[in-house]
Amino acid sequence: MKSFFKKIIDSNYIFAFILVIFFFALAITVAHRDGRDLKVGLFGVEQVLQKDSPYKNPLDFNRTIFPYAPGITILEYPFLLKSKMIAPFEFTNILPSILAWYLFEILALIIIALLLVKLIPAATKEIQIRNLKLSFLMALPLIGYELSNSQNKIFALLFMLIAIFLFEKKKMLLSAISFCLALTIYIPLFIFIFYFLLRSRGKFIVFFIAGILIVFLLVPSFVFGAGFNAYLLREWFISSLKPFFFTNSYATYIDLRHSCQSLPSTIGRLFVSGNTKHFNYFISPVYIHIIIRLLSAIIIIFSCLAAWKRSKTTSRGLEYAIFLILGLILPSYCIYYTWAWLFVPYFAVFNYISYPEIPVTQKRILLTTVLIVFVSSCSIGIAPLTKLSFIFWGTIISWLGMVTALLHRQDAKG
Repeated sequence: MKSFFKKIIDSNYIFAFILVIFFFALAITVAHRDGRDLKVGLFGVEQVLQKDSPYKNPLDFNRTIFPYAPGITILEYPFLLKSKMIAPFEFTNILPSILAWYLFEILALIIIALLLVKLIPAATKEIQIRNLKLSFLMALPLIGYELSNSQNKIFALLFMLIAIFLFEKKKMLLSAISFCLALTIYIPLFIFIFYFLLRSRGKFIVFFIAGILIVFLLVPSFVFGAGFNAYLLREWFISSLKPFFFTNSYATYIDLRHSCQSLPSTIGRLFVSGNTKHFNYFISPVYIHIIIRLLSAIIIIFSCLAAWKRSKTTSRGLEYAIFLILGLILPSYCIYYTWAWLFVPYFAVFNYISYPEIPVTQKRILLTTVLIVFVSSCSIGIAPLTKLSFIFWGTIISWLGMVTALLHRQDAKG
């Protein structure tokens, strides 16, 4: 079995054949699922075209289903193609949109792979390519789940990695613009601002402000009109940002769906029962909120401490990985298809331990944590384990292993 698996990793032809079969079979699934999450984005596009707010859910006034910044509608507009909304989240002629979206997701994955090879080195090029294949295969079920739902988190990851690449190339303004594009899709990636500020000694903040002005204000105002863009930004703030970032109670952002595996949902399942209409709190939602905020602060502080020391490229991949993990575990909710991003932490760990200078004990610990998070990621189809937030705890263990390694790092030369 081990020899067979090794052949898959070592042979470019076998690996390529598996990917072709996988993506072809997945295309059938994508078409069958009828663009479930893509419809949410296209709903937002249609609402904006009609000069209406996409943040008002006509099917459930108590739940915002479109959580993205207004500018994302500019990015998704080309995928409308011949689709036409006939009712909220229902479209005619949507298949071309679904397939176009799917093809661009595959293209995004290819670019992501190329960026990872540039950003995260290994002891040798041969080991690096092998690690990339292994990491991708380990995350393939989650990647398939992400793509089959026509989700957009792959594009958020793409813009984030482009931002990191440009940042490392000292192209700060372009990096900030790409960073802000990632935020229009997935605002929890804002946590990377700590990484950029640490690495630039605070200088990045000027470029970040410029990026905000361009991506969130100037371009959307040019397309939508300044008044309508201001209205959309206000609606986005009220519906998506305020309930989590500007509140003193867990009651404003509770989400107990088993598919949601972030810290707030995990803690919520410990102290809250019931459903969206009848929640039963074992302790005050204010106390739950305080617990979540304290745990989040501790996690952020240790992540920043781990990235504080100026490092060589050997351990830089772990730094990217821990902040990417923060984007998974800290927001008010994060559905487990976003854990498709795990192939980046896998790749970072495998490359880091490829260097002979890394202590054997540290290598074993990191490999163990990778195995734990991999096993936990395979549990998403087992209801009792998702209820117990198995993938969250596995990811926390992996994060802890990487942070410990960074705090005790021994950088290789070069």
